[in-house]
Amino acid sequence: MKTVSLTPTEQEICELLLNVVETIHAKQPEQPKLVLRIAGGWVRDKLLGLESHDIDIAIDNMSGFDLAQHVNQYLSEHGYPVSTIAKINQNPERSKHLETATTSVLGLLVDFVNLRSETYNSDSRIPQIEFGTPADDALRRDITINALFYNIHSRQVEDFTGRGLADLRDGIVRTPLEPFKTFTDDPLRVLRVLRFASRFNYAIDEETAEAIMRPEIKCDLDAKISRERVGVELEKMAAGPHPLLSIQLILRFGLYASIFRTPPRDEWVSVEDEISEPKDVALAEALTRNVLELVSGSNRDGSASLLRSMPQQCLDVGGGETAMRRSLMLAAFLYPYHDLLVRDKKKTVPVAYVVVRDGIKLSHLDSESTVGLHQYAAPLASTANDCVAGTLSRKTLGLQIRSIGSRWPQSVLFAAALELLDTQGATALAAVTDKYKAYVNRVVAEDLAEAYAMKHIVDGKTAAKILGIKPGPALKGVLDRVMDWQLDHPQGTRDECEAFIKDTIGADMR
Repeated sequence: MKTVSLTPTEQEICELLLNVVETIHAKQPEQPKLVLRIAGGWVRDKLLGLESHDIDIAIDNMSGFDLAQHVNQYLSEHGYPVSTIAKINQNPERSKHLETATTSVLGLLVDFVNLRSETYNSDSRIPQIEFGTPADDALRRDITINALFYNIHSRQVEDFTGRGLADLRDGIVRTPLEPFKTFTDDPLRVLRVLRFASRFNYAIDEETAEAIMRPEIKCDLDAKISRERVGVELEKMAAGPHPLLSIQLILRFGLYASIFRTPPRDEWVSVEDEISEPKDVALAEALTRNVLELVSGSNRDGSASLLRSMPQQCLDVGGGETAMRRSLMLAAFLYPYHDLLVRDKKKTVPVAYVVVRDGIKLSHLDSESTVGLHQYAAPLASTANDCVAGTLSRKTLGLQIRSIGSRWPQSVLFAAALELLDTQGATALAAVTDKYKAYVNRVVAEDLAEAYAMKHIVDGKTAAKILGIKPGPALKGVLDRVMDWQLDHPQGTRDECEAFIKDTIGADMR
């Protein structure tokens, strides 16, 4: 196990905090001298040789806000830049069980919070908080590898659970205390166990795994945890280094329905007098695997993956690789619900839309993106086949890009991932990749990567004047034909389009 190696800035922050402690003690000699520790993720990441910019200072006998004020006073008196202190009040629904103070120290954000112990009642994950010892604070944390401290006085790592360092070395995720009680107190810890196990590709301790499988824990997960918190943990899993392992763990522990919670079944829309059932949830795992293969650096045969073959222009249109990967993961995770409908107020919408909006409390754009990737996959696959066959017109291609919108690059990747569900092996992967590469290349060659943003070369007001009609519903059909003409005549001029409106559309309307 590596020792903690501080950056020059971290070293300076530790020295500065020690000076603050001495200054406070000189002013209040009757009070015990403060002991400060860096807690949690920073210690874990440092021991793993990873960069960490998340510094949490745990204080033994002073509030975080009070210490932050002392720090700012010291910074001011010694000529350092001083930043405003953000006081983050207790908010258990956001997993902020105790008041925290945050400020910038030498350019790094530092959180200050006192050591604490927590006591839970049976019907809430909101604990009763008291000042605690380092051991109390370590034992109330979610997993042992997150319960380590770095004592800035002794410059030693402290492991008050007795297992954190060994678990970090052996790649094990376990709770500091008995797992069933830990999860009963705060079921959110179940999702955090899954997230850190997938993030670091660690094994989950057997006793911890058994506790996660208990039906009481699944009930508590539904009853005690806000959907916003579920969404936060899921987003971090989807954006992490091993999203495939994340969905595998969700499926292994039977948590799919608890995490991706659907509306009540009596709100689902029946098809031919029968309520459709979700597809096999294992599809989420298979589709996630396919997506990751298509966005990796290269295929198994060494050729560039579909994502890597896309010109930068296409990646920019899609919002960049990070945004594209995030939306693809959500769509893959939710695919078992892709063809189900639900009544939502006065509308009928896909179940996946409501799951994203209400079940995991993500944004409207996330709901739209997830449903869009599901819905456009089949028509895009058909168009890709026409592209390979040489029967695809520029107009048809452009209209599809306009229909899908700026997320068309993600839609290409998702359609390819779906197609791979029915094929296996490196040869099939290469064939599917080549087909959708041809589609992307055709889009670029026809200058249609941003066709969704194309303006009509002749606007509605001018078209109505040419035709001698008043603006109204009929004008939409006229403008649709104008766009068809533009896509068929990429070099066409405004005058030529006006002539088309007058001679062709006008003749059809007479």
